[in-house]
Amino acid sequence: LSESLKQNNSPMLNKALSCYNVGSIFKPCVAATAIEKGFSNHIFNCEGKLQIVDRNFRCHKLDGHGQMNLCNSLAQSCNCYFYDLAIKMGGEKIYKKAASLSITSDIYIADNLYAKHGSLPDIENLQNTGTLANFSIGQGNLTASPIAMLNLYLAIAGDGSYRLPTIIEKTLKNGKENMYEMENATKVMKESTAKTLREYLKNVISEGTGEEAKPQNVMAAGKTSTAQTGRYYKNGKEITNSWFCGFFPADKPEYVVIVMSDYECDTSTASIFAQIADEIYDYNYGNV
Repeated sequence: LSESLKQNNSPMLNKALSCYNVGSIFKPCVAATAIEKGFSNHIFNCEGKLQIVDRNFRCHKLDGHGQMNLCNSLAQSCNCYFYDLAIKMGGEKIYKKAASLSITSDIYIADNLYAKHGSLPDIENLQNTGTLANFSIGQGNLTASPIAMLNLYLAIAGDGSYRLPTIIEKTLKNGKENMYEMENATKVMKESTAKTLREYLKNVISEGTGEEAKPQNVMAAGKTSTAQTGRYYKNGKEITNSWFCGFFPADKPEYVVIVMSDYECDTSTASIFAQIADEIYDYNYGNV
């Protein structure tokens, strides 16, 4: 135990309840805002960078993605598309959608067990287009716990609503069992919006950046992310938070899974998601 406490990757820390930089897994929140605010048909030509005021904001594909719409910008995780989309929409709309996900609140899991609150940029600061551009791709002053990001993907996988997760199934008092009452559902998007995003996120795995997340036995959907942290290893390489957030079966989701690594590792979060999906599917249906 004492040796574990000294390790740099903090193996004793409950990382599901801690906050991290999130990156592109936030883009579906921006996409949901666009769909509901009349920007679902937005088109943008990505050339690998976008000049905002006096600075070039770059895409991960340095030579550009070319003509992008909302669906393929999610599949290819095109940063420049989301910079431009956010500037066209304005920061307040995106902020309100993000605020509905309980990002800035401690999330109760059980007695004495909470997911730590994250942070959103000040809404006034989103008038600065550079700050807004970073926010649109899940960077800047945005942090969230895996539990908070679970809320977004629960809403997409369902009817546009989420219930705060819990590890309690039932309670026992005076020998009597009582089923635990879940929190009331929080509506964050229209059911039609969630349905559209489920289709878009299927494309992330079938033809986009999330191909490693493709299970062998069940169709899934989700989003990749490699979030910059502003912290560096001793060799000068930046530490990144790697995520895959997804759900399966894609058409009628039963499971939502968040995989996050806060340090570099040999196995991708997307491939771990695929393994989890296959093993759960095999456990439930392997003998059918």
